[in-house]
Amino acid sequence: MVSGTLSRRATATAAPLQRTTFEMSRAAEYFTVRELQTLTGQQQQRFVSVILKELLDNAIDACETAGVAPVLHVGWVPDPDAAQAQLTITDNGPGLPRDTVRRILNFTTRTSDKAVYRSPTRGAQGNALKTVLGIPWALGVRAPVVIAAQGLRHTIAVSVDPAGNLDVQHDETRVAPQPGTRITLTVPARHQDCDPTAWGRAFALFNPHLSVKICQGDHGG
Repeated sequence: MVSGTLSRRATATAAPLQRTTFEMSRAAEYFTVRELQTLTGQQQQRFVSVILKELLDNAIDACETAGVAPVLHVGWVPDPDAAQAQLTITDNGPGLPRDTVRRILNFTTRTSDKAVYRSPTRGAQGNALKTVLGIPWALGVRAPVVIAAQGLRHTIAVSVDPAGNLDVQHDETRVAPQPGTRITLTVPARHQDCDPTAWGRAFALFNPHLSVKICQGDHGG
């Protein structure tokens, strides 16, 4: 009887539960493993393959839009000591415009010229370049992404704080103009299901007008 009385008294005097509503930026969705798995439809061990496929997709699309036969170079330079690799994709298209790079860095919008167009082998992910920027961070890589196109080198470094707030550092440097776009980024080389040579062969098989060269090792960058 005593214990029951104490229990009723404790219930009567307990402070009501106060709930706090938090707002988190949706931009952070591109920088967490769980959200990226939803966005890409792939498991974590396939994330580097997602990057490679989307960059090849974009490179081919850029060349076809410009009316030129795609010529692509894929560089893969592993760093065994760091368990990472430098991935570089170069194409012979018109080059990624400055304004497009800036729009890609706005993570509150979708930037794509394929939002309503899909093909059987390409274009399944309209927010590709945003995930390409987010995946390395989600996998623990802190090196910047470098995009060289139309006489500009864009060095892009991203970070996300524990509250999900995104910080984007974007530096532009004038460089000698070169044809096409060159994108270089660092990715994990371990615990990833990614074979650049197999991807190159697959793209060449499904795109007979495509020329693709895979360079692995010290000559890949």
